[in-house]
Amino acid sequence: MREALPKVLVVTINAWKDNTGINTLINFFRHWDTDRVAQIYTRSELPATNVCNEFFQISENAVVKSVLKRNINTGRRVNNCFERVDEKDVNNSEEKKKYSFFRKHRSEFFEFCREAAWRMGKWKTKELNEFLDNCDADILFMPIYAYSYMGNLQSYIIERLNKPVITYIADDVYFYKQIKGNPMFYINRYFQRRAVKRVMKHNRKLFVIAPKLKKVFDKEFSTDSSILAKGIDFSKFMFEEKSINNPIRLVYTGKTNIGRWKSLAMIGRAIKKINANDKKMELFIYTKEELTDKVKSALNIEGASRVMGGISMDEVMKVQKEADIVVFAECLEKKYKDIAWLSFSTKLTDYMANGKCILAVGADDIAPIEYLKENDAALTASSENEIYNILKNITNNPKIINEYAKAAYECGVRNHDEKAVGKTFREEIVKVYRLASDNY
Repeated sequence: MREALPKVLVVTINAWKDNTGINTLINFFRHWDTDRVAQIYTRSELPATNVCNEFFQISENAVVKSVLKRNINTGRRVNNCFERVDEKDVNNSEEKKKYSFFRKHRSEFFEFCREAAWRMGKWKTKELNEFLDNCDADILFMPIYAYSYMGNLQSYIIERLNKPVITYIADDVYFYKQIKGNPMFYINRYFQRRAVKRVMKHNRKLFVIAPKLKKVFDKEFSTDSSILAKGIDFSKFMFEEKSINNPIRLVYTGKTNIGRWKSLAMIGRAIKKINANDKKMELFIYTKEELTDKVKSALNIEGASRVMGGISMDEVMKVQKEADIVVFAECLEKKYKDIAWLSFSTKLTDYMANGKCILAVGADDIAPIEYLKENDAALTASSENEIYNILKNITNNPKIINEYAKAAYECGVRNHDEKAVGKTFREEIVKVYRLASDNY
């Protein structure tokens, strides 16, 4: 008889939904016992996942309202909602509008106001305490975010339950390197660092998403972290060379904010030069974001690139499958180029699984570009001139596309096999649980 897995309480921002791109943690817990996982999250949406059945929602919109309306209910138990979308929920629809506005007008001042609302708002409720006391958690799994309100919430839960803590870091949540010369960034980051330290004080095991994060955070917190990225079930994927479209089809699916659109515009301009006499390639950009006229103008380049709007996850998979080259883009502009220095997009593992040639644009020293170059898993460019040279070379020698598609797939097999990822995840959690049990 298999030993029962420890029960894990996970504290996140987003509700778990199986059919969205935000699914790394879902991927980790996919082979855990469903009744041995519980989730607390801080959005007004409802969950829809097969990995968990026990949820507690703290509505951020309600927390903000509670600054003035102290009798408002901010936390509640919720259930999976596979068959209905909670569009009529006032908190959910109001919250979506606010996030859409803040994404379009990214501002450290807005972040400061958000943190202030969480500090003054009411979230330490009787309902939350009852959920914590009754959920019977053995392990607390805390993804670390670049928001001090999440660190404060996680610390409150840690100190109330006094259970072993495992943390996961997938981005720069701590250092001052990202945005230079913005006083509000430094103020926000100061409080974020305090919140992260408070959580890490209890940490028994750290997982990180990529090698560069291991190096940086192990040095900072004197840990011996394990690398854990989204796993791929290779029983569902097999590499095969594909015939190349004419014109060659490049596809980007994702966000265009924090300067990414400028890198996409560079690709568009390079294609326009290449297509001067004959249409050899085209870039299709799929994004759900509301774009300003300036961004639309930069990305819609006649005969070279065009914005296609937002599509569902199923459609995303379809357009990626039909692409010859999939694009990964981070900003090269000085103001934003360091934002991704410790990030690693799960989009990359999806590209690898599907055996796609990856064109990756970003500064040489950011984690995803370093990783792709070390594994020779993508065509990488750190300037507009490099983008042009790579694409021009492809038009002269299209077999490069299948060569790098195979290289990406093989990188996925080596480093992102779901069975290996799941084994590491389970073994480390069980090890922490056993050591903690022995010490009680």
